[in-house]
Amino acid sequence: MIRLLLLLHMFILSGFAIIDVGTIDFGEKPEGFSGSAFGSFQKKRGNIEKDEMEYGGRIQYDTPETITWLQGAVEKDQVGDVPTDDNAFIHLRHIHQLFDPRWAMEFYTQAKKNKFKYLQNRSVYGAGLRYKIADSAQYGKLFMGLSAMEEKISYTKDEAYADERNSRLSSYLSYTIKMDKNLEFSYLGYYQPKIDNSSDFTASSTAEMIIHLTRVIDLSYQLEFDYDADPVLHVQKKDTRQKLSFVYRFGKEDPISSYAHNLLKSGRKISELNTAAQPAIADTHAYAQKSVEGEWVSGGKFLSILKGGEGSFVDTSGVYTEKIAWRLLPIEASTAQAAKLVSVRFMDEEGRLGRVENYLWSEDSLVTLLQGRSTLFTRGASSALNP
Repeated sequence: MIRLLLLLHMFILSGFAIIDVGTIDFGEKPEGFSGSAFGSFQKKRGNIEKDEMEYGGRIQYDTPETITWLQGAVEKDQVGDVPTDDNAFIHLRHIHQLFDPRWAMEFYTQAKKNKFKYLQNRSVYGAGLRYKIADSAQYGKLFMGLSAMEEKISYTKDEAYADERNSRLSSYLSYTIKMDKNLEFSYLGYYQPKIDNSSDFTASSTAEMIIHLTRVIDLSYQLEFDYDADPVLHVQKKDTRQKLSFVYRFGKEDPISSYAHNLLKSGRKISELNTAAQPAIADTHAYAQKSVEGEWVSGGKFLSILKGGEGSFVDTSGVYTEKIAWRLLPIEASTAQAAKLVSVRFMDEEGRLGRVENYLWSEDSLVTLLQGRSTLFTRGASSALNP
């Protein structure tokens, strides 16, 4: 309980990171929606009158061949009656895998405003190619992108600055490496020169170190650098920012989404689920009418066996969910034998095959066959994050 209260205290007092700096690849997340949300609010009165507000979020939808996400943020700060920060942005991007898994098409659009850079609105849209340069468990993932981009800018001081419309090239490098099970480093850098004037360019880079505290909460440190080679009058060319924050990521594994998922399932009876499910094996015995597919629970361990020989394994003492590939094996025994042997191959986040474990399955019991110890799993509709 104390640990939970401390975590909530840190959650309330800290800003949440909105920009996901890490590489985004196909198959990293389960098919469907995921994302993050954040908010940071501060109000001081007395010797210092100060108001700070920053909020936003991100939502992403994954399929085996596409990734689409929308993210945005708003920040407003004020000391007394004097504004000190007023900016906002929204970004939409779609990535579609091509004939080769290393290649993908990207389409994007973004709108941004920043009062203290005299930006009433800067909107861009573009399309281009992305290429996966490297993908290694030891050396990390590296992507390169190149696109053509249209830019339209309107300024807050209309009488001094005319609106702009520019064509730019946009190139970027995106890199992520997992230095440890719970430690990750990422870098994202952009370079965007005008097509007709390469000396007029913008550049930005963000480095991020992430510590995975739980499956859904991260501690993030970001160092950001922005450069505009030809800004408007009275606006500096360079901007830097450091931010330490807590990140809450939602998806199929976070408590909120898991609770909603279980709530939707709670109205359905187990018998209906078994009737609707296709049996994992064909057999004339009564015990074969119940499939090995489903959710299996043993204390803080959760094994999800899905159709098609796929699934996942979660141990609540760890951080990551492991993917599994499973199959039923025949047992040389009498026809009255009610047990089946299930062979499970575990995989890491990159899909590389790892250890193999065998389980003995009989109706509502699933027992590991490990030397020197065994674990009993029973059927359950509980989520790994909401047992």
